[in-house]
Amino acid sequence: MKKLILFAAALSLAAAPAFAQDRLQREDGVWHVRGDDGEIVHVMASPELARSAELGRGHMVDMAQSPNRLNGYSVFNASYGTIPGQLDDHGGTVVSNAAFQPIFYNSATAASLQSGIDNMVNNLSGSDPGMKVITQYSKSGNAISATLTHTADFVDNKTAPSRISDSGVRTYLTGLFNAHSITANGNTIYGVYLPSGTVSTNGSSRSCTSYCGYHSSYTYNGITVLYAVLPYNNCSGCSLSGKTVVDMMTIVSGHEIREAITDPVNAWWESSSGYEADDKCAWHNLYQQAGGAWMQPEYSTGLGGFAKGCITP
Repeated sequence: MKKLILFAAALSLAAAPAFAQDRLQREDGVWHVRGDDGEIVHVMASPELARSAELGRGHMVDMAQSPNRLNGYSVFNASYGTIPGQLDDHGGTVVSNAAFQPIFYNSATAASLQSGIDNMVNNLSGSDPGMKVITQYSKSGNAISATLTHTADFVDNKTAPSRISDSGVRTYLTGLFNAHSITANGNTIYGVYLPSGTVSTNGSSRSCTSYCGYHSSYTYNGITVLYAVLPYNNCSGCSLSGKTVVDMMTIVSGHEIREAITDPVNAWWESSSGYEADDKCAWHNLYQQAGGAWMQPEYSTGLGGFAKGCITP
C-alpha cells in the first residue's frame, strides 16, 4: 500500500505545472488568464479583445503607422504595453538552441495545416528577422540561437474531442512521452495543433472568445516541458480580414514559439504591463516570410544592432 501511495505522489509531481510566474505576474483576463490549477497562463488575446483592452488603458493603438528603416529592416512603434516600453529580466532562464515539434491532433488537422506550419517553421531560421531579434534576450551562459530546429512532425490518430482543458493537454503530452511517441526535451517547444471544432479552455477562459493560442509549461520526470496550444482558428474571434485559417495559425504559432523561448518561465517581460515580447507587437504590421507564411513583428529593446520597436523585413 505504501508503494502505491508513493507511486501516485510521484505521478502527481511529474505532471505539476511550473508556477514561478504566478508569484510575479498578475491576471488581467486578456494576456494573462487564470489556468486550471490557479496558475497564470500567457495567452495570445484575440485581435478585438487586445485592441479594446489597450484602448481601455488609455493607449492609442496605431495599426497604420509609417515605419522607420534601419539596417535593412522596418521599425514600427509598439501598439501594446508601455510605449515605447522596455522588457525586464526577471531571472528565469531562456531557451538555448531551441527546437519546435508540431503535434497534429489527428490526420485531418495535419492535412489542412501541416504544409503551412512546416513552411513557417523552416523559414524562421532564414531571412526572417524574428529569431535574429530575440538573440538580444540572451543571458550569460544561456544564449538564444537565431536558428530554430524543426523536430519531425508527429501526426496522431486521436478522435477529436469537443473540448480540451489545459490540464487535458498536459495529460495528452504526458501520454505521448510515456508511450515514446515523442521524446521529452527541455529545449523543445511542443506545438499542439487542435482539430477544427475542438474548444480549448484555461480555467474559465476559452479559445476564440478569450484567446487564439497560448504557451505554458509543466514538469515531467524532472524536465520542464514547454508547450504551446494552437486551437484551430476558423472562428470570428480569431480572424483577420483577408487572412486564411493557415495564415492565422502561422501568425499565432510564430508568436508563441518566440515567447516560449524568451519567457519560458519568468524570464523577459515588461514589468509595468506584464506583456511579453510578442504581445507588444501582436496583430499589427503583419508581413510575409520569404516562403509566404504570414507573421507578426518581433519586439526589440534596441540591442544587437536593432532599433527599439517592432521589427519586420
